[in-house]
Amino acid sequence: MIIRGAQAVNPAALRQNAYAPKTVEAPESAPSADKVSISPEAAQKAAAEDQADGPCRASGAPTLLSSLNLETCKMPQAPVEEMAVRAKEESVRAGISAQYAQEHRYQTVGQVLVDGRFYAEVDDAGGYGFIGSAASGLSEAPLDPRARLEEIARAAQGMGKVEVRYADFVPGLGGGGGPAAPDSMLPAFTARGLRDIFAEAVAAAKRQA
Repeated sequence: MIIRGAQAVNPAALRQNAYAPKTVEAPESAPSADKVSISPEAAQKAAAEDQADGPCRASGAPTLLSSLNLETCKMPQAPVEEMAVRAKEESVRAGISAQYAQEHRYQTVGQVLVDGRFYAEVDDAGGYGFIGSAASGLSEAPLDPRARLEEIARAAQGMGKVEVRYADFVPGLGGGGGPAAPDSMLPAFTARGLRDIFAEAVAAAKRQA
């Protein structure tokens, strides 16, 4: 993917490492309420995600969650407690990943200048970004940093005098972001995923209905 943005935008927000591992953002805390309330729109979205990404495919006539009156059904205490455990575990893992990314920040390895002014930047993970108008026709395939710089330089031909730099960088996007911590560094989950926990809560609500 290619970043497009104005100079006034925070450079950190413009950074895009298209082919590098991403850092993991801290998850939202688990709901504190003890009642299940699922809108039809949320149910439809969850069903679509299951169809697209889940290992199983839905079959048979669907049941509308809105017909279960879930907003009036008390969520069992066990799922509530498990959700809290899962949220804490995800927060710990996210903190470890954030620290790892901070300690292994992507570094700029090259810039493309046009008429002496910054045009594009590539980091050591192969990620790249622009300030202003981005080049068109770049490959969607992952490329090593040098190959990406050369590709951007070719795409910039005709815009002015094109220069590729590997040192003496001008102010650009600046280093930012970093890889997520490897799984071997992260503590294992003891709680199930939120989807499984909610599935149990919905099943209990259906039985009550």
